Amino acid sequence: MSNTLKTLCQSAVLAALSLSVMTAGATAQTAETEAKAAPVDTPVNTLFGDWAIRCDAVTVTRNICRLMQEQVLRTDNTLVVRMMGLPATEDGAVMLAQVPMGIYLPGGAVFRLENDAEAEQVEMIWQRCFAQVCEAAIALTAEQVDMYDTGGSILFGYRTGPEAEPIVTRVNMENFSAGIAALKASEE
Repeated sequence: MSNTLKTLCQSAVLAALSLSVMTAGATAQTAETEAKAAPVDTPVNTLFGDWAIRCDAVTVTRNICRLMQEQVLRTDNTLVVRMMGLPATEDGAVMLAQVPMGIYLPGGAVFRLENDAEAEQVEMIWQRCFAQVCEAAIALTAEQVDMYDTGGSILFGYRTGPEAEPIVTRVNMENFSAGIAALKASEE
């Protein structure tokens, strides 16, 4: 990964982590200094296919927003994966995946295009575990954002143990690029 992409990934992860820490009780002032906040007029709850813009207030006039898609088990509402997208300072995006604690970190967090058996599997980088979730991230170029958007869906997976069968779920990527563009426009 290039230094620029690594820096973009780290910056976006810090923004998402600040949001998670803030919702766990950190002060709004701390979250605002650690993350680039979006203006209050960001289109909160706007849907982009299976994606939605979700925002949390950090002050009376500022929000931190991200594109989000969450999948839970129907039987008991247990989190399977929470996927998030954040615009990067360049034309790409950072995609984050949050999964429940208790996963097998060496097993990785991976995804590939669903309808392309020849597609290369992409490994996300585990960032840390906190507040009952573990988080992986990857920086995407603008071309990758468009490719995954037009590709339809990805299959995302992780393991709970070294010998455990992988947990694989389908994540609809349609309209991901439109959601990222809306977030980016609201920051300008």
